[in-house]
Amino acid sequence: MTNVPIRGLGGTGVITDVGTYNLPVTAFTRAKNVRFNNGSTIAGPVFRPAIGPPLNQSSSKEPKHIFTRANWLNTGHDQVFAVNKAFNFFYPSSTNSSWTQASNAYTVDSELNITSCKLADCIYINRADQVPLVWLASASGFTIAALANWPSNYRASVLRPYGDFLFALNTTEAGTNFPNRVRWSDPVVANSIPTTWDAADVTNSAGFNDLVEMQSPIIDGANLGSNFIVFSSDQVWSVQFVGGTFIFQFSKIFDDAGVISTDCIVNVERRLYVFDADDIYMTDGNTRTSICDGRVRDYIFKGINKGRADACFAFHNEKTEEIYFCYNSQDDMVGIKDPEGRSDYTKCNRAAVYNYSEDNWTFQDMPNVVSHTDANLNTTSTYATLSGTYANMGGSFLDQESPFKQHPFVMSVSGYWLGTEHREPNGDILPDAAGRVNADRVYGIDQVDGGSIGTPYDTNVSLPIFLERQGLDLDEMGTSLSDYKVINKLMPQISSTNSDANFTFTFGATDTPNTSANYEAAVSFNSTTDYKVDTRMSGRYLSYKLGSTLKDFVFSGMDVEVVVTGKR
Repeated sequence: MTNVPIRGLGGTGVITDVGTYNLPVTAFTRAKNVRFNNGSTIAGPVFRPAIGPPLNQSSSKEPKHIFTRANWLNTGHDQVFAVNKAFNFFYPSSTNSSWTQASNAYTVDSELNITSCKLADCIYINRADQVPLVWLASASGFTIAALANWPSNYRASVLRPYGDFLFALNTTEAGTNFPNRVRWSDPVVANSIPTTWDAADVTNSAGFNDLVEMQSPIIDGANLGSNFIVFSSDQVWSVQFVGGTFIFQFSKIFDDAGVISTDCIVNVERRLYVFDADDIYMTDGNTRTSICDGRVRDYIFKGINKGRADACFAFHNEKTEEIYFCYNSQDDMVGIKDPEGRSDYTKCNRAAVYNYSEDNWTFQDMPNVVSHTDANLNTTSTYATLSGTYANMGGSFLDQESPFKQHPFVMSVSGYWLGTEHREPNGDILPDAAGRVNADRVYGIDQVDGGSIGTPYDTNVSLPIFLERQGLDLDEMGTSLSDYKVINKLMPQISSTNSDANFTFTFGATDTPNTSANYEAAVSFNSTTDYKVDTRMSGRYLSYKLGSTLKDFVFSGMDVEVVVTGKR
């Protein structure tokens, strides 16, 4: 009988693309709705409704984009605004208890992506078939109008800021498309918009450049240090301000990489993290490194719905030092899906989540989301305004006394059925929450028990954890692969601040490395009263799963008591 100590159950994360028997004991073969941090496995986030009643648009008017205005009503809180497929705008009340549609009368429906950006405290909102819109820094109230000084017969796929300039990428001018054109405005001053885009006027700095070597249309661009980086689907270019006659210098960086869609580039610590069509990579503007190859790359891109690549987006959760790469997935862990297989429900139901400080991956069920923004919203609750179950609230009332906390928010679009059951990777069929994603709603991403958004989490879209390790050969204890092993007991290091201290462990085994484990019935474990879990699972390759209701927890390690019974 041998005791095998396993520590640091969170340092490696999930690795799906390598044979299970080749993984270190700290790695997991499947994981979702959990995070890996400080050498431990911890609970993933939940989704808390952030703005009063749902937006509830019809399917032809469903939301496409959200953005934030900082301290809009001079309350110290930010406000989140929504834009739908018809280019209608919606703004919330000061207490986020209701939505109001703005008077702007846009009625042209489109599936085209909507983007927004900020320069000199003015917010620009753009769709490729419309004149760009601007919300002026000096505007009184919610007033969005067509961008002045912009040629009325020009369109741009994307607007992005660079220094004091506003860049228009992939433009259509007087009916002619220039898919590789970078056009820039005259520099702006504080609280103002560009005065001209006229490249023929030698008295200003407006101009354009066509990247004629680029073989596919420009998709997006992002700032990186003192440079601006331009992305197509298969090339990446750098733009550098040099001043003088030429103003900008253009140079190609990569001709075998790009970006999959708009809003798929995240700038963190002077590096860009890029969601490409077949890879997720990091670049400093000179070199690039895949951050998913040999770990989760195959799993992501075999499961992704490539027909809805335009739905992809990425965002940074600064608090947790994670980047969410969101996409529509058909992988074997999907929990939010349409069981009838209808093709119109194709928003982001999955995020591959990269922890850049720990260099590990996990996966998260996403509630059919289309867009992201960061904000410190007014979600303060009092005993008088509290609704829902207190146990499902974020944090405590003491937390609400310091309410100016940034959170990532996502827009969820109605339509995805959760159904009555879903199949786990090992074949088990488990019940889902009843109902469906039945509202167009802004959700805040928050912790279960230690969160600070003062609304109950939505139990329909905040799904349980799934954590599995298959293929443990325990060769660390010096046994042969032909040895037959029996797990007598497991002593987990797991804790929770929640009053519900119950967890379940399920053990399995197989005799060959390339077959799925056969699992026993789940065994209960109470982290406040129990110190061990008994089992008699045996085989050459051992497996286990951890289950739990929604709660914050820390699972850092375990001792495994193993008996080698012989060779077969």
